[in-house]
Amino acid sequence: MKAFLSSKLFKVLFVLGVLVIAVGSMMPGKQLPSGLPWDKALHFVGYFGLGFLARMGSDKRPAWLLIIACIAFSLGIEVAQMFIPNRGFEWQDLLANSLGVICGVLVGVLGKKLLIKPVKR
Repeated sequence: MKAFLSSKLFKVLFVLGVLVIAVGSMMPGKQLPSGLPWDKALHFVGYFGLGFLARMGSDKRPAWLLIIACIAFSLGIEVAQMFIPNRGFEWQDLLANSLGVICGVLVGVLGKKLLIKPVKR
């Protein structure tokens, strides 16, 4: 049996998501695009996507472990930003990221049941 959508695709997209977030988060503050509205909403959406891709790409890891891993990544990014010019650690960013991860993983639990299922040959 072949999967409707492969978890391998989501694993690749997850790695790309990690790279995009890491690179974007490590840019010095003055190099960031100006005029980004709703900063915390962007944090939520970005980490929602990361959490969703983590759940969809994971075959055996429990959802709680994926949530902890993604939040730890977010915390690492926030700490690293303390050493980047015109950037800094923000608790509000960490909160928005964490809520995004939790919601993304939970939606991914449902998505995994609906999208990654065997297709009869």
